[in-house]
Amino acid sequence: MSHDSGGHGFDRRDILKGLGVGGVAGLAGCTNNSSTPTATDDDGEGDATATETATETAESLGDTLVGPDGNQVELTHVYSTGSQTTETTAEFIGQKLGEVGINTNLTGLGFNQMLAQYAQNGGSFNGGPRDESTSAEPWDLMTGIGFNAYPRTPSSINVFWSDVDSDIATVNYYGYKPSEPVEPKLSEASQTADEATRRELFGEVFGIISEDQPADFLTLSTYLNGFRDRVNGLGEPDLSFGWNYQTRYFGDSPSVGGTYVSGTSAPARTLNPIRSNDAESDARIGLPLDGAYTLVGGESEFQGLWFESYEQNEDATAFEFTLRDNLQWGADYGQMTADDWVYYIRNVRQSDVNWAGDVNHSTFFQNGEPMGVEQVDELTFRITLNQPDPAFIQKPILWGAYCLPRGLVEPYYERVQDASNEEEQIAIGNELNEDEEILTMAYAGNLGPYSYERWDRDAVFVASRNEDYYAANTVADWGDVPYFEEYRIQVFSEQSTRISAFQAGEIDATGIPQAQYETLSNTDGINVVLSPNPFLGLMPYNQRANGWDQLRTKEVRQAISTAIPKQVIAEQINRGLATPAYTHQPEYSRWYVADQVVRFGGPDSNGVGQAQRLLADNLADGYSFE
Repeated sequence: MSHDSGGHGFDRRDILKGLGVGGVAGLAGCTNNSSTPTATDDDGEGDATATETATETAESLGDTLVGPDGNQVELTHVYSTGSQTTETTAEFIGQKLGEVGINTNLTGLGFNQMLAQYAQNGGSFNGGPRDESTSAEPWDLMTGIGFNAYPRTPSSINVFWSDVDSDIATVNYYGYKPSEPVEPKLSEASQTADEATRRELFGEVFGIISEDQPADFLTLSTYLNGFRDRVNGLGEPDLSFGWNYQTRYFGDSPSVGGTYVSGTSAPARTLNPIRSNDAESDARIGLPLDGAYTLVGGESEFQGLWFESYEQNEDATAFEFTLRDNLQWGADYGQMTADDWVYYIRNVRQSDVNWAGDVNHSTFFQNGEPMGVEQVDELTFRITLNQPDPAFIQKPILWGAYCLPRGLVEPYYERVQDASNEEEQIAIGNELNEDEEILTMAYAGNLGPYSYERWDRDAVFVASRNEDYYAANTVADWGDVPYFEEYRIQVFSEQSTRISAFQAGEIDATGIPQAQYETLSNTDGINVVLSPNPFLGLMPYNQRANGWDQLRTKEVRQAISTAIPKQVIAEQINRGLATPAYTHQPEYSRWYVADQVVRFGGPDSNGVGQAQRLLADNLADGYSFE
């Protein structure tokens, strides 16, 4: 869920997030002191046994990096607009690469537009082999995007870092091929219940990723959730913050009334659960649809929503889920039953051809093979795994998962079966995507706290209180939830306009820019809640055929990361409200293994001279510094 819109729910199954609520600070110079990156101990000190450390500052090799064509190397750097922090970070990266001798061409555009033009191919975030599938527009570097680190279940990062040719790598739009396979290690970590073994395997993976530098891992920031002080019932500001947003209310005690307006900086891409894997879309979808269950507290405890309970066998290979008996679809589709889930999983989520455009099509597979799915009784179905997975409940497989009624999907799937080729099947999926019941969420019934009213894509999403909400007076000892008569998500293209509306009390909640954190947190009538952020801000390197071909060499990627001092980005551009990131896991995670991580761009591992030497030693023939 989108914390940009005021902490509306936990991130659930969101894969990607636009980093659109930050502030900006002035840039300060950084030293050119340089050393070879080192792995670090848990106390943060360099481990001399991991790699050698340079003892002298590396001198510059020249002002300009020239390619085989005799021209200066120029890279296209795309970034999402709407955040001064993102823009300033992009400008700072351009400044540092300019010192190395590389010119950058900055292109700023809206987050969803950036994904559509530079990350997707035919609606997919991985269209296939990197020499054959490219985005609509060429690019080299990308900022303003956050990848979910899944600190509860790091094996879920396999969608980002598995080999680009693997069906698992559904979000590998940058064409990364690991120097050493990471998927087998992540798979083994999933199967073992021994925590020490899991931590060792995760540590090896984080080390491979940090050394390969498929992206420059930049920062991990904190969510700054702003609320007008008339909003109460906020809950605990932990990793699960916002999971029970249904219990928020205006005034001193819970009672029904009022219109709640949250402000956000970006519109949603879709209202189709099959095609949603971004925070903004899920923020809208999550109002009429709760999802299967959520995870709460430091121990990631199961909290049933549509699912009342679950049971698992001793070796964690079979899981049975039981639905509540008061769940009703809308549009005359009747009761939600186990049959709906089995049909949906088998024929949409596990279909041989991804006809429906499922953006997480690998979810219900293990090692390329589909998990077993069968109905036990009217309200219970069983998932049988191909191998043990003690962390299955915590993974974004059924956690927060949505479903569509069989009666809605079946007519389309029957046509898919009769289609003569894959192109026809995908066309049928596109028709489903445009079905009026999908576009208006008419099938949602009593399955969420609010009911769809209207959606002006670039302006506002409006939902009204669902008086038949199944969870009222049942789930987690909730009362007569929800308490707002109407819930609005308002889009503001300009950050200044959004914050002015918040200060004036025209909206009730929004993400707080870092530059205004101190001022707004001390302003009467405003409450700023800080909560952990599982999304890492990073800069992927495009290793597909429409990126600079030298980015396929890991040492070249290392060189660019070495040129960019992360402490400056974290402490100055992000005003100290972020910490440097060096691999795809936050340091607060119990699975983070510091002594495996190579810290490119760290305080002892950055500089122009060292970056140039890495380039000089690893670029193809014909490149030189002048």
